[in-house]
Amino acid sequence: MVRLVLDTNVLINADRGEGSYGKRILDLVRQGQAQALISRAVRQENKLIINRLLRDKKLRAELEHYLTLAQEVEPRHSRGVMLEDEEDYKLLDAAVGGGAQLLITDDRHLLEVGEYEGVRVVTPAQFWQWWQKHQDDSGHTWATWTKNILGR
Repeated sequence: MVRLVLDTNVLINADRGEGSYGKRILDLVRQGQAQALISRAVRQENKLIINRLLRDKKLRAELEHYLTLAQEVEPRHSRGVMLEDEEDYKLLDAAVGGGAQLLITDDRHLLEVGEYEGVRVVTPAQFWQWWQKHQDDSGHTWATWTKNILGR
């Protein structure tokens, strides 16, 4: 199972609707097809931003559920890379400490890292392309997502 860290901006992106990459990624975690990793500091940021920016009660409940599904990890300091925004270290630290394969973000400062200690930093769209390419030959993942969207 793929292990990933989601930046808060990906969670907020889920507010764009069922077809948004943020919502698709949340659904993968909710369905047990991906393991989200989170540190205490990232969880605190997620809760603060969710409470501040999201008005949709259903989505807020889904994101609260996501926070219960995310596996808490001990961050490992990743000061071997220079980041323009000090706040971004908490995401990279969680990803490295948790042994994540991917850190998913729309933050250009993090995206500039590319890869660090085995963690690839990608956009939600890049992750989704990777996900579709790496699902099993039956198309199960895509079929499941489509079924959830169409309600059939």
